[in-house]
Parts: sequence; C-alpha cells; structure tokens
Amino acid sequence: MRYEYKSVELKETSFRIDGVFVPEAKNEDDTYFVEVQFQQDETFYARFFAEIFLYLKQFSVKKWRAVVIYPNRKTEQEDIEAYSVLLESECVKRVYLDELPSIEQLDEAIGVFKLAIEPKPKVVEAAKNLVEKNPSRLDYITKLLFYKFENLTRKEILEMLSIREEFEEELKKTRAYQEILQEGMLKGYKQGVKEGFEEGYEKGIQKGIESGKLEGKLEAVQLLREAGFSDEVISERLGVPLQAVKSVPRT
Repeated sequence: MRYEYKSVELKETSFRIDGVFVPEAKNEDDTYFVEVQFQQDETFYARFFAEIFLYLKQFSVKKWRAVVIYPNRKTEQEDIEAYSVLLESECVKRVYLDELPSIEQLDEAIGVFKLAIEPKPKVVEAAKNLVEKNPSRLDYITKLLFYKFENLTRKEILEMLSIREEFEEELKKTRAYQEILQEGMLKGYKQGVKEGFEEGYEKGIQKGIESGKLEGKLEAVQLLREAGFSDEVISERLGVPLQAVKSVPRT
C-alpha cells in the first residue's frame, strides 16, 4: 500500500456545544458533553468530536464523557465508520428516546427530553408530572411544549399545565396589590411595636417588623381570592399559615 505525504494546515472554526457539565473538582470527575440531535446530519459526528477535542485542548481536560440524545435510530447519521472506535468506547453514550421506558419510570432529566417525542394526547399529563417533581424545569418544559403546540401561547400552555404562576406574578406587580401590602405592613408594624414595648424597645421593634410582614400579606388575601386562588394556594404562595389565611373574613 502506497501513501503520499503531505503537510496540512488546519484552521480552527468557532464551535458551540449544546451543553457542557463541568465538575466542581477539576480533573477529579468527568466533564460531560451533551448534545441533543433531532435532525439527521451526516456531518454531525465530525463536528461533535471536533468540538470536544478542541475543548479538551483549550481547557486541559483529562477525563471526559459524551452523551448524544436522539429521538430514534433513524435520526443518527448512517456513515459512522470513521468514528466507530469512539462510539463503541465507554466515553460515548448514545440515547434513543423511543427505546426508553415510559416517562414515569425515567429519571426526570431524561424524562424531560422524552417529552419531545411523546404523542400530544399523553404529553400534557407527562409534563404536569415532571413539573411537580422538579418545578425548576418549568421554563424548559413550557418552551418544549410551545414548539410542540405551535398554535398555543405560553399563557395557554401554562393554563394547560394548570399553572397560574405567570398570572400570579403579574398580579403581584400591580399597584393595587402593592398598596394593599404596604398598608397592611404599616398597620401591623404599629400594632406589633405597641404590643412589644412591654418586653423592651428592641423586642418591640422586631415584633413590629414581624407583625407588619404578616399583616401586609393578610391584607392581600382578599385580592388573591378575587383573582381565583384558593386559601390553600394563597397560604403556600404568601408563606403564611393556612389558619391565618382562613381567619381573613370573606367579603
């Protein structure tokens, strides 16, 4: 077999990796490279491994793993001969979402990705369960559903998930809510100081502050009731005892 020798100059291109999970203890744990690939691309592995090794060069990473998430095997590029050694190694893991168990049986991190391939009749209930398990993933889940249900607004998607945080946050920004909250805090503060002076000046001030915060929140209970929130939800959102919320007379 004959070869022709060449000296080749390669130019580095700017790359962007979907996700890099960097361990807090540098060089003790693996750095993870995660890519979600939902479109077939016959140049994907060339680009992906180029990104990884460029990163290893620039940041002197010694231990690494790569995870590629596909909706199914058909999406993976067909010609993988040049990358077979890497793909068959322990460093690379390929995940095919349609071959995984149901979302309920999966770790929530993978379950979120599987929402993308769930049929529409099932995706809403699955999304609700994931949000209940980890509310911090709400933003990602709503974005995913936004693309899946292109005809719906974000507000409609939140309502579909029985989530009213968006409306609640807007309510809290209104002048009426703020005025009620401030008036209640002032009234409670004065009352608390008056009752607490018998225990000493500093304790009186502290009691006034605490009473003011509680009173201010309770002043907003009726407004939240009119907005459609139950006493249980109001108690949770305002961070006050349910019994205190129920003690506020209904008008």
